[in-house]
Amino acid sequence: MDSGHLRALAQRSWSKLICGASYQDTASIEPLSWIFTLAGVNCIDVAADPAVVQAAYRGIQRAGTPAPWLMVSLNDDTDPHFRKAHFDPERCPADCPRPCERVCPVQAISRAGVELPRCYGCGRCLDVCPYGYISARTYVQRPGAVVELLHHQPIAAVEIHTQVGHREAFQRVWQELQPWVTRLPLLAISCQDHDQVIPYLWSLYEIITPLPCALIWQADGRPMSGDIGAGTTQATVRFAQKILAQGPPGWVQLAGGTNAATWPLVRQLNLPVHGVAYGSYARKLLQPYLQNLDNEAVLATAVTLAKRLIHPKTPGAADWASAAAPAPTVPG
Repeated sequence: MDSGHLRALAQRSWSKLICGASYQDTASIEPLSWIFTLAGVNCIDVAADPAVVQAAYRGIQRAGTPAPWLMVSLNDDTDPHFRKAHFDPERCPADCPRPCERVCPVQAISRAGVELPRCYGCGRCLDVCPYGYISARTYVQRPGAVVELLHHQPIAAVEIHTQVGHREAFQRVWQELQPWVTRLPLLAISCQDHDQVIPYLWSLYEIITPLPCALIWQADGRPMSGDIGAGTTQATVRFAQKILAQGPPGWVQLAGGTNAATWPLVRQLNLPVHGVAYGSYARKLLQPYLQNLDNEAVLATAVTLAKRLIHPKTPGAADWASAAAPAPTVPG
């Protein structure tokens, strides 16, 4: 396993692409993985689905450069990252203005219903349906399925999504995973903020200690919202401040609402986080380019955008990305 990724954590320059715990659009995941591997990302986080893992791995291999670690996610109980929108399109009135289609960031909704591989559970459609017809179907990813992936897929890291109050559920998941953790260089634990989150993280630390690998606490500030606006990053920064000040040992990484405004805010506050993960913002930023990557100019532009996002060099380096990238002009 590449120790350079651990050095990136120690040097506070770690970066991760989040493809989404429920996102299974392999047609997008493969080129995204290609672009971000070329850009030098340290880790790519994907759904615990063999087809998704293989799509990401194809993208990584296509780059022909040092490979990022592949991470898969699971949850210990219900979690917003592990759900899909659902509705019966036959119930929709013909004259419905269909606000669900407009708010969906991945165009997963049409008059035929929800295209499930594309839906990653952001939940934006749930509240805008004028008739209340859209619901969320949640699921719990079995640890056994992740163990099976560890047997047969090029997985280097596992992330457990948890929430305050899930201690017993976390402990059950950990009992199944623990024998396999020795194979991994990295474990991540993702949690959302709560007034009792610090005691909760300490209780999890007691469960997993001693740990034979590196540990990341993922401060999931405002899940799946980074593409909404620059201000979404403030929640994860506030959460990270709490973990750094009072939390258990381990690296601290930002996620949930991260975007081009994240690193500038980290610098402004002189916040000693170890890295940043980018999900919905990164995917939206690169989406206009994914169908034209056979064109060298388009590929070069996409890689440059990814590099500037994950490795901004100066305080103003991220200003270019304050809005989603325009669709590329493909030379004739």
